[in-house]
Amino acid sequence: ERTHSAIGAKQPPPPPPPPRRFGVACGFVLLARGAAFAPSKRSPLRLPRPPPSPSSTKRPVRLRGASADDDDGRESPAAEEVRFVAESLLRNSLFEDLADASLASLAGLFERRTARRGDLLVRQGDSASGDYVYLLAEGRCEVVVDGSVVPGPYGAIGPGEVFGELGVLYSEPRASTVRVASAAAAYYRARGDGVKESLGMSDEALADLRAIDDAINRVSGTDALYGGDVILPYRPERLWLWRRFDGTVLKISLGPTLVNMALCAAFVVYARHCAGDPLFEVGAGAPDPSSEFVQKLDLVGKIWDLDRTLTSFVLTFFVSQSYGFWNKIYQLARDIQGEINDVNLLVVTNVKRDEDGALLPESDALIEDISHYSRLFHILMWAGKAKRFSALATPSGLKRLESRGIMDRRELDALRRSNLPNDRLFMAPLEWMAIRAVRAMDAGTLAGDNATKGQLLKAIVTLRAKQRAVADGLAGRMPLAYVNFVQVLVDAFAFTAPLALYSRLGDYSVIAVGTLTIFYTGLNNLAKIFLDPLNNEDFSSDSIFMDLGVFLRETNGQSVQWKEAGEELPF
Repeated sequence: ERTHSAIGAKQPPPPPPPPRRFGVACGFVLLARGAAFAPSKRSPLRLPRPPPSPSSTKRPVRLRGASADDDDGRESPAAEEVRFVAESLLRNSLFEDLADASLASLAGLFERRTARRGDLLVRQGDSASGDYVYLLAEGRCEVVVDGSVVPGPYGAIGPGEVFGELGVLYSEPRASTVRVASAAAAYYRARGDGVKESLGMSDEALADLRAIDDAINRVSGTDALYGGDVILPYRPERLWLWRRFDGTVLKISLGPTLVNMALCAAFVVYARHCAGDPLFEVGAGAPDPSSEFVQKLDLVGKIWDLDRTLTSFVLTFFVSQSYGFWNKIYQLARDIQGEINDVNLLVVTNVKRDEDGALLPESDALIEDISHYSRLFHILMWAGKAKRFSALATPSGLKRLESRGIMDRRELDALRRSNLPNDRLFMAPLEWMAIRAVRAMDAGTLAGDNATKGQLLKAIVTLRAKQRAVADGLAGRMPLAYVNFVQVLVDAFAFTAPLALYSRLGDYSVIAVGTLTIFYTGLNNLAKIFLDPLNNEDFSSDSIFMDLGVFLRETNGQSVQWKEAGEELPF
């Protein structure tokens, strides 16, 4: 639960020294805010300032006051710390809409602490109630979930980044651990209650933000549907499979099966009444075939036998076609992953290097840009197609992506000005990839021969084609007439089974009806679940849908690993 990837965990705070806070009692004034901060009595500390935001909407933070500057005109260390906290908060879109007085009050709550390598600032599973929100000033931290470090780029926290806010906002246990990865670190922390009060978010706004953060958590790796697998895995052992209930056809179809068995039991009582048999004689076999009523039911049974053959054939074909569609979407998702990897591989292997094979600064920057744009493309592409990620493509979602480090302010502003619909926002980073690569070729940073240029642009264009194939497949998955025909056929077969089977099985027709219903209705439901591989329709709580977060997390990690694999050459 963090600004860069969802982090959260609480470490019981040690007995703090006298708080060293930025108060509102004296000295420093934020121009344009009319807010004062008290000077801090501590040893000088020169803090890195957050990079200036290119956004024209950013409000400037300037300090003035009697003690804000040293005699030589430079800002005092305390003033630098005040500026660092204020500017860091402003760069986080979660805080950018705060009124001047609220921002001043919030910045005044932060106090400075230091830590060493291996120290845990927050701990997974701990309560966030009464805990802190953190702002890293110096050093580097890493995000750990279930004992494993979250892979790059979302598993690292750098100076100027806020983390620990999710558990505080939602009053939930910390979702992950934050551990100091550098030799030393300096950070600021503020009580969560004060942060929540300063934000003043309504319950509705908090619920909307929660939906967005849940989606981001799946992207960053702190939340997974099936423990990191694309779909719910299985083991081939017979006993293991028999013990399963969740995610099976049995659970999906249990309701309709029980209803049909109850109707069959009621019909058995009615049939006995019509045939003059005892109404509640349990365990009776087939009824007397000489009964006129039973003879009529026997005719119904013969018609039902014909329907069974037709239903079995049509339903089997329907399931096969539906699974084929599910597998097609899965393969397209994997193909998109492959093309993104191809782009990153082509860039890493064709950038300019020095005589020793090391990456030049401009080459390193190009690789970072292309991998970043590829990650952003992948996220926004699925946000435009999957209901579970659609919140990320909304204005609030884009803003939150920026505040948690998935994109920067320049990219956010570009997307806002693009006038693209939510489901087409991915087009922008896809074009950024191509334009950035072509410009690098023109500048000599990336090989510009026809073969390299053709391969790279072909991979980018193929990305466009593959994502379009996903959308086209979802739009034309199966004609309504076909699905309607199968549904009517299966329902007619299942609900006429009590009439057809009573003349042959008597009381035992209830068991037979249950068995037939669970398999025929179950297969039909299974086919419809296959037709919704992204679970956009939420047809069943046990739908067998793909965890798209796995694709995104794998691509995120691979986009960094290609660079790491080529940084050191053995020749």
